[in-house]
Amino acid sequence: MKKIGCLIFVLSAAAYTASAQFYLRAGLGYAFPQAGQTTYNTGIPYYEFSSAYSGTRTINASGSQTYNIKPVSFSSGVQSVLGLGYMFTENIGFQLDAGIGLADKKYTFNDENIPINYASGSTVVTIVSNVSTTQQASTPFFLMPSLVLQTNRDKLNVYTHFGLALPLNTKITEHQIITNAPGTGSLSTDDFTWQVKSGFSLGFTAALGLKYSINDKVSIWGELSLLSMAVYTKEQDLQSWVEDGQPVALSNYPNAQKIKFSKTATVDSTYSSFPTYAQPFSNIGINVGVSFNLSEKRTPRHSKHNSDIEVDDTKPFRRR
Repeated sequence: MKKIGCLIFVLSAAAYTASAQFYLRAGLGYAFPQAGQTTYNTGIPYYEFSSAYSGTRTINASGSQTYNIKPVSFSSGVQSVLGLGYMFTENIGFQLDAGIGLADKKYTFNDENIPINYASGSTVVTIVSNVSTTQQASTPFFLMPSLVLQTNRDKLNVYTHFGLALPLNTKITEHQIITNAPGTGSLSTDDFTWQVKSGFSLGFTAALGLKYSINDKVSIWGELSLLSMAVYTKEQDLQSWVEDGQPVALSNYPNAQKIKFSKTATVDSTYSSFPTYAQPFSNIGINVGVSFNLSEKRTPRHSKHNSDIEVDDTKPFRRR
């Protein structure tokens, strides 16, 4: 009985997976910021001002501050989607996508009339300056495993997939340009280039789309996608410093080259450690692309029953 049960199970599994197939898919799209964090209050070391992702802040003569904050996601912009999928049945499958940023949006925040403290010998001098901070992700890369559900029609199918988002690259390049305001002494400009690194965080992804089969091998698709992701900063490294057009040797400022971020940070006079903050990477995307089936489409096998028995109705019916 056990052998017969195992045989029935194997045959049932074979019939169940007879329609399974591999496929490749590729597409392009554009991602819009979604539920992104818009500002943070982490003080930038050595210059004692706060920065934001996108917008402006002006400190008025009365001491009040005026803000104009705009939504931000560092994964917004032109993106590509590359994926490999496997359909266990006509309706259920598994898909592994790679989301790669191709032309990521650049964000600028302008701080106007910011008081910045400079050390001048044994004294500290406060100079009013304007600060422009530009931030842009450096080719963000996400790996997204997901469950696929779709309808079973010949030409047009509705599908959805949902799963996890794993950040493989979330580095951000940041430029800070500090310019002394007129009337405060000699005009000078400092241009700092930083690279911001993040720790690993899990996110979530989902999509709803339509797929049209041109033939058994090729399909075109369009979908509305959602990425929910925020990563915590881990480290900020100073890449270059240019003052009034001349590069500054970073070796003369070893304490200014690296900043660590953590959830248990201690901020002291060295300014080498700060509390971490979240960088927004959530987006809503519109994507279109093409899929290629890598295996022949087959239909499940069915058992033969009474429909296979031929009946000869030419013989007369005899009553006993």
